[in-house]
Amino acid sequence: MEKPKLILGDYIWAQPFTIGEFDIPIGGKVVAIESSRVKIVDDDGNEVYISNQQVLKTMHISSINGVDDMINLGDLQEYAILRNLHKRYREKKIYTYTGTMLIAINPYELLPIYTNAIITQYRNKKFEELHPHIFAIGDNSYNDMITTKQSQCIVISGESGAGKTESTKLILQYLASTSGQHSWIEQQILEANPILEAFGNAKTVRNDNSSRFGKYIDVHFNKGGYIEGARIEQYLLEKSRVVSQNNGERNYHIFYSMLSGMSKDEKKRLDLQDADSYTFFKWRKNFDLSRKG
Repeated sequence: MEKPKLILGDYIWAQPFTIGEFDIPIGGKVVAIESSRVKIVDDDGNEVYISNQQVLKTMHISSINGVDDMINLGDLQEYAILRNLHKRYREKKIYTYTGTMLIAINPYELLPIYTNAIITQYRNKKFEELHPHIFAIGDNSYNDMITTKQSQCIVISGESGAGKTESTKLILQYLASTSGQHSWIEQQILEANPILEAFGNAKTVRNDNSSRFGKYIDVHFNKGGYIEGARIEQYLLEKSRVVSQNNGERNYHIFYSMLSGMSKDEKKRLDLQDADSYTFFKWRKNFDLSRKG
């Protein structure tokens, strides 16, 4: 492949500086050109020199600016997808489409993008009309159900700590709001999550509040589009976590919540002690029982 002729200000793809776990091309802006090397500013703002041999090609305009839907990337390669997600994440744009699929990246902070005003903004809108958002997925699914009179399914998947549980709550929040008639049933569905998390969530090395079970939520609507009820089914529960955990992990929250919430008299009546007294709690001896997760 013929090497591109570069000018100052070009954005390029280059071979990585070091060989490691993520050995993929990186993006950068050319800020200086010499006979055998060029100086670029990478996506983290670092200025580095690379040899001419490391330069792969100039960057497509879609990768320079970033796109809401990665189907529109001119450089449809793994490294371009990762850079687009990284660029948007730094701009606090945690949602990105790939066609009708939504990619969400955990921001590890609270963002003001889940208000009632935002819910109203995404109601009855097509994907391309607004920026990517989980509310758009909920609205699209809801409208398809109303239009086709057929059941819809939203699949939320990802590794531990990716934000699956929070995404589920947000979908339920949107459905409860957009159905147009709030009721105690909708509130019960939303408030069931903390109870499920107490019995089915535990601490892992990557997540203090990790769901250790699969969860299928079947939300029932009447012909008018209002929520009438729901059925929540757990599956693939890690039963082994009740009696054993890996290093740096702990069992289900419910054991700690129970012992933390009981008074001394209640523990005495049930012949129970503090968490420190039990062998499979001992590694968490300094754990603050008042802290969830």
